[in-house]
Amino acid sequence: MAADIWFEEDADEQDRPEQRGSLSGYVLCWSLLVFLAWAPVPMGSNRALFWGLNIFLIGAIGLTYFGWLARHGTAPRIAPHQLAPLPLLYLVLCLYLVTQLIRFPIAGLDPISMAPGATLWMLLRMLTYGMLFFLVLQATRNRERFRLFLDAMLAIGALHAAAALIMLRMGDTYLGYEKWAYLGSATGTFVNRNSFATFMALNCCLGVAQLMRALLDRRNEDYRQDYYWLRLALTTSAVMIIMAALVASQSRMGTLAAGIGTATTLFCALLATSRRKRTFITAAGLALTGCIAIIWLYGAQLLNRMMEVDQSWATREALYRQVIELIGQRLWTGFGGGSFEIVFPMVHAPPVATGLVWDKAHNTYLTLWSELGLVAGTLPVLLLAVIGWKLRTALRHDRRLWLPAAIGLGCLVAVAVHALVDFSMEIQAVALWLVAILAAASAQCLRRSSDI
Repeated sequence: MAADIWFEEDADEQDRPEQRGSLSGYVLCWSLLVFLAWAPVPMGSNRALFWGLNIFLIGAIGLTYFGWLARHGTAPRIAPHQLAPLPLLYLVLCLYLVTQLIRFPIAGLDPISMAPGATLWMLLRMLTYGMLFFLVLQATRNRERFRLFLDAMLAIGALHAAAALIMLRMGDTYLGYEKWAYLGSATGTFVNRNSFATFMALNCCLGVAQLMRALLDRRNEDYRQDYYWLRLALTTSAVMIIMAALVASQSRMGTLAAGIGTATTLFCALLATSRRKRTFITAAGLALTGCIAIIWLYGAQLLNRMMEVDQSWATREALYRQVIELIGQRLWTGFGGGSFEIVFPMVHAPPVATGLVWDKAHNTYLTLWSELGLVAGTLPVLLLAVIGWKLRTALRHDRRLWLPAAIGLGCLVAVAVHALVDFSMEIQAVALWLVAILAAASAQCLRRSSDI
């Protein structure tokens, strides 16, 4: 292709008034951004109270949007059939959660779920993710709004990272209150440092891709050079702050997952911008230099924790063996969505510490299989895999789509790696951010006839 920059060949389209996006689209976009900025604040939204509040907020935004569509007699910018087979897989997952709650009095069967309340909450969380995905798709289909969305998400992520570093330095608190866990580690507004690290990993992938975009923007002859340097400085600063917060979290696997995800983002960018190797090398060099400097300043405790990995893995291995035993007891039906904390005591025994409450399996894949069974528990993983495949296919067919594809694939890889040894995807704020990023990437990678 003649152009290596994703937006370059669409300059003529952006001059058309109909391509600039409607006011309602910007209202929807900013409403979602405010919601995503809020979601990590109350302990990563990892409490039932905040699940309920987030359901209400997303529901209110969705009802307002659909009401506006009905009033103006217009259809959504992206219809569900354009996302096939994602809606079908999502519907089957939600229906199975409903099935786990049903009592069958004729057959004398109790509900599959051994924790109906927890399963209902899981269903409601899934509905929240589905609605958020659909709304972000509509808001970011327009390219100007997509760029706005990326810029705002990076700014929000950098502000959360800066707040985490400030709280760590100013008495190691949680929003001014004394922390009760993970003292000495940056956790931001999350309780768990590993969940915070995954949140920062998503922002690392987003930031590095934005840095590449900022460097490539200089090729545009109409681009103001003073604005170019300002944008480059702000983007670089945001990435450095995010990386500093990530390392300060002292999360071993979180840092590794962020590194693998960021490398994936850079690799996708390199494939699509092969004629601009100097730009790629500059971006990679800035990221590497920043990593070295940040590890020098914040990484001593992280490196010390790396030395203890053998001891930690011994505990995890014993835990995983017991979870696999639990899965085998109900291989096809599972014990019910969200039921792990209730059912794990059935197999809990030494050498896994019995003086602790193990409410998480520290492996999202094992958790899903224990709660939903082998088939239904694989559906969430399959949903994400299909999105990744669609992004990869879009990048292969059109290199101008490198930015959304690189961000989406990098975030997917980072989360998939960390989910092998932790439960960050079970923390709602992390899941909401991943869903939003994947929806925005998907909106741009879908075949388009026009931007509305």
